[in-house]
Amino acid sequence: MISEREIALDIIMETDKGDASHSLIRDVLEKYDYLEPRQKAFIKKLAQGSMERRITLDYITDQFASVKTSKQKPLIRSLLRMSVYQIFYMDQVPDSAAINEAVNLAGKRGFKNLKGFVNGVLRNISREKDKITFPLPSKTDKKSQIHSLSVIYSMPEFVCELFVSNYGYEKAEEILKSFLNTRPVTIRMDERFSEDEIKELVRSMKEESGENFEIKPHNLLPYAYELTHTDNIQYLPGFDEGRWMVQDVSSMLVSEAAGLKKGDVVVDVCSAPGGKALHAAAKLAAFEKFGSSLENNDSYGQKDGRDIAISINTDNNKLPHVYSRDLTAFKTRVIEENIDRMGLEDIVTVEVRDAREHDVSLENKADVLYCDLPCSGLGIIGRKADIKYGVSKKSLKSLTDLQKEILGSVWNYVKPGGIMMYSTCTINPYENEKMVEYICENLPFERVDIIESMPEALRGEESLSKGYLQLLPGVYGTDGFFLAKLRRVTT
Repeated sequence: MISEREIALDIIMETDKGDASHSLIRDVLEKYDYLEPRQKAFIKKLAQGSMERRITLDYITDQFASVKTSKQKPLIRSLLRMSVYQIFYMDQVPDSAAINEAVNLAGKRGFKNLKGFVNGVLRNISREKDKITFPLPSKTDKKSQIHSLSVIYSMPEFVCELFVSNYGYEKAEEILKSFLNTRPVTIRMDERFSEDEIKELVRSMKEESGENFEIKPHNLLPYAYELTHTDNIQYLPGFDEGRWMVQDVSSMLVSEAAGLKKGDVVVDVCSAPGGKALHAAAKLAAFEKFGSSLENNDSYGQKDGRDIAISINTDNNKLPHVYSRDLTAFKTRVIEENIDRMGLEDIVTVEVRDAREHDVSLENKADVLYCDLPCSGLGIIGRKADIKYGVSKKSLKSLTDLQKEILGSVWNYVKPGGIMMYSTCTINPYENEKMVEYICENLPFERVDIIESMPEALRGEESLSKGYLQLLPGVYGTDGFFLAKLRRVTT
């Protein structure tokens, strides 16, 4: 019989090889779906936390181990990380249980000769844990600041240096701290449903979920809700019926800023898992449903004085359409599953397509082009912690080169006078602000003011005055995210 800790150990060892922890944990928990919810919650917390805090855990272990973590056998290193995480970050687990289980697992996995090593290291850490010190930053020495941030917030020094250089020490620390905070799951209620239908759905969610389950409106958008203390969200009311979709509010803002109109053609060239494309499709479908009863340029979905800023063009009788594309069949299958569930198959066409390969058939066809391009993902480390271990100067350079290549291929899909929405889930200026400068200098596009299309709470953001929005992680209850609205200039 395999134990929860052994399952977690296998996950930790795989993520140490470079596998994506967020998808691996999900797949493993699906495999062991017969386990009790509390058991699956324990596995997820232990595996995810051990990977997320890897640098801090190794720093602690290296103060007590005669063989440093970099020289240890992979299984022993993963076992120690898992156990030190329990000792420091899982108060409900007695230290003795964490230590004894680690020793037993070392023997079970063929390392009986190292049981004494594992036992000795962990018992010393347990005895001395209140005396362990962490490096303090110097006010004048940037190197010491970087090292301190790296150890305390378990972030590679390269990423810490990037954040400090771009945002200063204090703001960098706030960003790193936010990544370690537990985030709720954010969902987007489908705008084709009425306010009363949404209220009834929320009531059903509360009634049919566990007593700890919570759902509350997000403070930025009236159709966005935050879920906490939920397991297997696909079992919640409304999921199978396509009434809501998991999507961060920052991503929802792309379709808010786009200024979609009834009958628009939207092209999303890097679409998976399809959140933005389906959001656009839902808005276009809502126009078909509600547009005839609204006056020209009215807004749909006001709440507490905040407009969702959807412009209705009643003179436009075109049928709406969204082209959702991505690089592989695996990615497009995910999009198709979401489309089928959300009932948007009549509006969305999904295609496997490499965005770097120009498609003549789409030239001058898009009213709105979504360019949510491959990026470093530095804004979503709080949700996908494995991202931070793969970032380097070389990888950032290759990403900006890829972004420019894709932009060069797709820009003229936009009709003259049409809109390109450029967005990323990173907070690296070279992939964001600098890329917008590149677009405006090298392609026939100009920036468009998006202040009025943003929720009231965001309108004071300094970046908006520069023609784009840069959201930092945790400030507004969103991921780190960047978006800019650009209009194709007519010549």
